[in-house]
Amino acid sequence: MDPIIIPTHLDAPKRLLFWTVDQVIPFSIMFVIGMMAGRLFFGIVCGVAVSWALEKYKNSRSDGLMQHFAYWYGLAPIKGRAAINPFARRIYPA
Repeated sequence: MDPIIIPTHLDAPKRLLFWTVDQVIPFSIMFVIGMMAGRLFFGIVCGVAVSWALEKYKNSRSDGLMQHFAYWYGLAPIKGRAAINPFARRIYPA
């Protein structure tokens, strides 16, 4: 039987090698755009810069800000009775 790996921090972000997912996604997008444009080095440099800027922005704000924005713009729907429609900008009393 294989040993089960228990993470040291339960709320730690998911990692890919030593990067977090929040850093890998913008880098990957810029890398692919640079590859398609024929400017691979430029795509890598832009990917590193965008990942760095996003990480700096994320660390200067409160926890859960990116998740809040994803919900607010309808990119991360939440299931449940207590969750309201993110596209309903005004909520009237019943």
